[in-house]
Amino acid sequence: MIDRTRRGPLFARLLATLRDRWWFALPALTLLLLTPTLLHGQPFLYWDTGGYYHYGAQLVGFATAKIASTAGLNVLGPSERAKQEGFGNLETTPNSFDKALIAQKSQAAGMATAGSRWFYSMWLYLVASVFNLWAVLTTQAVATAWIIWRAATHAAGAHRFEVGITIVTFSTFGAGAWFVTGFVMPDIYAGVAVICVALLFAYADRMSSLERVGLAAILAASAMFHPTHPVVAVVLTLAGIGATHFLRSEGRPLRVRALLATGSALGVAVALQFAFDTAARAVLGASPKRAPYLMARVFVDGPGRLYLDSVCPETPFLVCAYRNRSFKSVDEFLWSSTGVLQTLPVEQRLRLIDEEPRFVTAVAMHYPLSVLKAAVANAVKQFVLVWPAEAWIDPGATFSDPQWSGAEFFQVAPFLSLCVANLGSCVPALPEALIASSIAITLLLSFAVIAAHFVAAWRRTTGTQQGNSAHKPAIVFASLILVGLVVNAGICGAISQPLARYQTRVAWLAVVAAGVLEAAHPVILPWFRRLFAEASQS
Repeated sequence: MIDRTRRGPLFARLLATLRDRWWFALPALTLLLLTPTLLHGQPFLYWDTGGYYHYGAQLVGFATAKIASTAGLNVLGPSERAKQEGFGNLETTPNSFDKALIAQKSQAAGMATAGSRWFYSMWLYLVASVFNLWAVLTTQAVATAWIIWRAATHAAGAHRFEVGITIVTFSTFGAGAWFVTGFVMPDIYAGVAVICVALLFAYADRMSSLERVGLAAILAASAMFHPTHPVVAVVLTLAGIGATHFLRSEGRPLRVRALLATGSALGVAVALQFAFDTAARAVLGASPKRAPYLMARVFVDGPGRLYLDSVCPETPFLVCAYRNRSFKSVDEFLWSSTGVLQTLPVEQRLRLIDEEPRFVTAVAMHYPLSVLKAAVANAVKQFVLVWPAEAWIDPGATFSDPQWSGAEFFQVAPFLSLCVANLGSCVPALPEALIASSIAITLLLSFAVIAAHFVAAWRRTTGTQQGNSAHKPAIVFASLILVGLVVNAGICGAISQPLARYQTRVAWLAVVAAGVLEAAHPVILPWFRRLFAEASQS
């Protein structure tokens, strides 16, 4: 007969044992991150998602054809493969790779920007075509869950499962992490890159070699997925050196190990990008170009037009012909059918891209204060755009464009056919205003918790109080997270343009920072306990 008095303690010990195991905690955290997307019933997509998929298909097809031709096998060549992928007529003459991609709206962004996102494009195509889009989401959710699990482990020790669940819950349902985790775009890896660097500079001296290698590998992949990610990581690395020097004076081994991990990861990313560009120039005659975002930015903000008024037509900038036009956004300048880049022939588009460095430098030298003022204003605007507005962009309307008719992307996203047939049926049921308010409140509370911890740390005059050794690395971690939020807003807002998803992709990290601080050295919980105790006694 079972002793009922022992069943409770046995179950509690079993549950405690399970919670302490990564093979239990990691699936639990992953499932929690994906729950809103699962309830939504489909991944969140953007126009660029299909562009990346097709760009990856073309790269894989081209590489396969090259390898097969070298081995003497009879397979489809790049032009035949491209036609099947919906790229039109693709020749193998020099520069035709660029021309074919930039010639169509669906691949204009691919030609101009996916050259720096070739790794993500190939990753998306291979994973989605072999498995499905849910496999892409699962991969990024697992990576995010593992990093949060490691942060909770270093900050909370024995209570890491409870802390991890709490952080993921508030990040997902309160701060918008559900969107970037369920979004088939490289945006989640912006936050992943920030938290990797912050975690390394806070706890690298307490990590095993395997954990540091794992974080470095994820950071390297993040850096290759999008060109803004390595820039943010480099700035954070420099900030990490300073933070560990001033906030953890004993952190020389920490800095060495963190620098080794981040430096190796970023070095691999730079080397692979350089290798891709070199191979593209050798094989195709030219490497894929990057869109002239900076040119568009200074033009839209005004200083660019002022400069053109003073130098045109004497200075033969191609953009002189548009100096009397007023564009409302960078997207309108670049991708609109009435804009600049999209309306030019291929050769002139390439010329416009090549003119960008000289044009932007000249504008900055002639109107430095105007350029700086506009950049700061855009960065501030970007910093407060923290809700996933793109989640309410109807994929049915997006992919109903005739250019997507018969595209192979629909094979890995079959739900799009229903979205196109029933416009409005594939957007979230919850109101956007409700979600935006929830995220704003959650982030404000998180920043308040972070501020309370910074004040508590500042008030300490000695390092003898119990708990300081745990609080110092948490302070370093939170400080770097905040730097990452600011740098991300500066890069995306000032260089590209303020868009909601650009800051939504990292805003949820404020919850992670607050959770790590509170787990390492409770400040808010004791205050609440005292408050409730006083209330119960009165």
